[in-house]
Amino acid sequence: MGDSHDVCRQLLPRAIFGINGKVENGVRQHPVTGSIIFALGNKIGIADYKKNTQEFVAGHTNTISCLDLSKSGKYMASGQINHMGFRGYVIIWNYDQRKEIARHDLHKVSVQAICFTAQDRCVVSIGGVDDGSVIVFDMEAFSPICQTPASRAISGNALTVRPLHNNPYFFVTAGDRHLRLWSILREEKKLYVQDVLMASKTRVFYCARINKTDEFAYLGTGTGDIVKIVLNCCDRDHVSKQGSTSCILGAFGTHNPRKPTGRDCNRYVNGVRALYVLEGGRLLIGAGNGDIELVEERTDVPLINFRDYPGPTWPYLRTLKKTHVSGRISSFVRSKTDMFYICTDTNEIYGLNIKTWVLKLLRTCHTKSVYCITFPKNYSGVFATSGKECIRIWSSGRKQELLRIMVYNFNCACVRFTHDGTSIVSVWNDGIIRAFTPITGRLIYAIPNAHNKGCSALAVASSGRLIVTGGIEGQVRVWKIDPYRQDLVGVLKDHSGPITSLDINYLDTEVISACTDGSCVIWDIKRMTRKQVVTANTQFMSASYFPTGVQVITCGSDGRIIYWMVYNGALIRELTASKKSSVNCLAINETGDYFITVGSDLQVKLWDYNSGAVVGIGSEHASSVISCAYSPCMTMFVTGSTDGSLIIWDVPRDFWGRPNPPDVTKYSLPKTSSKTRMSDVQSRVNSGTNLKTSKGENIDGLLKATPKDDLCCVECPPCAKKDTKGVDPYAECGIVPDVRKC
Repeated sequence: MGDSHDVCRQLLPRAIFGINGKVENGVRQHPVTGSIIFALGNKIGIADYKKNTQEFVAGHTNTISCLDLSKSGKYMASGQINHMGFRGYVIIWNYDQRKEIARHDLHKVSVQAICFTAQDRCVVSIGGVDDGSVIVFDMEAFSPICQTPASRAISGNALTVRPLHNNPYFFVTAGDRHLRLWSILREEKKLYVQDVLMASKTRVFYCARINKTDEFAYLGTGTGDIVKIVLNCCDRDHVSKQGSTSCILGAFGTHNPRKPTGRDCNRYVNGVRALYVLEGGRLLIGAGNGDIELVEERTDVPLINFRDYPGPTWPYLRTLKKTHVSGRISSFVRSKTDMFYICTDTNEIYGLNIKTWVLKLLRTCHTKSVYCITFPKNYSGVFATSGKECIRIWSSGRKQELLRIMVYNFNCACVRFTHDGTSIVSVWNDGIIRAFTPITGRLIYAIPNAHNKGCSALAVASSGRLIVTGGIEGQVRVWKIDPYRQDLVGVLKDHSGPITSLDINYLDTEVISACTDGSCVIWDIKRMTRKQVVTANTQFMSASYFPTGVQVITCGSDGRIIYWMVYNGALIRELTASKKSSVNCLAINETGDYFITVGSDLQVKLWDYNSGAVVGIGSEHASSVISCAYSPCMTMFVTGSTDGSLIIWDVPRDFWGRPNPPDVTKYSLPKTSSKTRMSDVQSRVNSGTNLKTSKGENIDGLLKATPKDDLCCVECPPCAKKDTKGVDPYAECGIVPDVRKC
């Protein structure tokens, strides 16, 4: 293989973890191919879970706010949210060609909801709070035909739109004190509207569904009940039948037979967020607190008997089955007759069989930005990511999440594995350093008040006895880790801004700290002194040692990549990675032949270290990429973005490095009996003073300990020091050696 590469290859993703579950009804399934269609950032994702493939369709300039698929599966429609003062685009796509066929920008700022009418005749879109209009787009002429205000002056904004199943010129809009039935006059380019009579009831409607015969409509409300209306649809000129109108039949809750009449009506917590009308009058209901219930209308009591019921909500629904998921329900997708996909605002997709009532977690991803990605030493089977309120361990082979460690209300800024694989060390924005076991996720120890303004960076020495942390206040602190005690060795002060990254050389003698103040400092952690400082007119985002430790490579907000000499801090080479955006993170492989960079331009680039040339580019992310990590086997790397998505990329064989690495190395612990002391179990790196961990847990045993398609979620206990001194011997030093003692 030559030193220079004339051709820049396209990097191919091996697996993609990502979905935007906050888009209402933002998950669809294609009726022919069975692919799942969803929104992710400013792109539309099309995933085939059977073939384990995924692709994206790009065209929007900002975050997608609504999405719909035509019944025939030929077209897709999507709307976006934009900055104040700008227009919100509505784009019509051809599904087979994955191309845009039409668009309009008649909405202001944002598009609230969108839908196809029956027979793919029209596309109806509703504007957001700053727009408040209904626009009908004709699919035959490929142009908008009419626009009118969605609501009256005395009612609120429309939040959702739902078409009728059999008539292509009727649709229903619902929202804040808003419920209207519309008819489209295509030839006259007009819209006729009729308000649905709600009697004395006032509701905020979040979702709507219409039965197959277009006779009744069911709407989920913010008060936690189900409103049923009769449509009475007629011709387009009169909207409803002469002498009648669309009106409410009642607001229904679930019946609780254990309570007396008048108090036997239960409502759903945080409102009804998703609905689906099943055969036989049954309803599948998703609530804002994650409850999922299968209900049916009661037949033992006539509906007319509830006219004298003391409450505004009638107990007319009987609960058949119920279950619970994490987060607010945002979408119901019927995959098969008995199988449903359930999407939540925590970016998770569940599979529910309504016949056997078996719930299964299918897809997960971070809810917000992925701050850090890391691999264990010499083990590519798993990797860890840090984000909002959690640390997640993923399998690169199974392409699934294995372990989740939750610390509510705080963000994990950085996570690292110890080189022997016996613990997961993490730093959080509450200023606490936490270490966990790699299989059960239990808390080993916690160091409170490590940084007074929160931790932002972390590096772990190869011995496991020394960790270095960086804080938002600009200090670098070195900690000594003993089995039952953690001591502060020294505080290094030179930076005037937040520390963005830390990296220790392979000899454990030096650490380089990158800071947003435009400087990178090389520290001697043996003598606790500064050795070298390099400066540039940029905000350094990441710094990393060359594997031999003679050079360092940095990246920053100016889009430049700079090589530095460790001995005297001299600048060796300067590369331009992006002219318009920042380079947020970089990672170098173990041979030092290639490295990767990610930036705010949504691109992932693979570089030749010696020639400084780009040899591969990937463009699958839908938002700014802020984290990356090279696998120890050098055949893949992982990147994370601000929308919570993760992508595992395959490295072309020509760019694996010299010599080409073998397959993924597998490790196994020696078999020990229950009587064997834990200090006798050998680790990968024999430091002489190994930390004692619960039952000899090691990261290489996580795959064997976790069943396929299963996830272990662990909640970390609070680490605050108690006011009163107890009998706990660790109370004075604030050490938490076990979760039961926290």
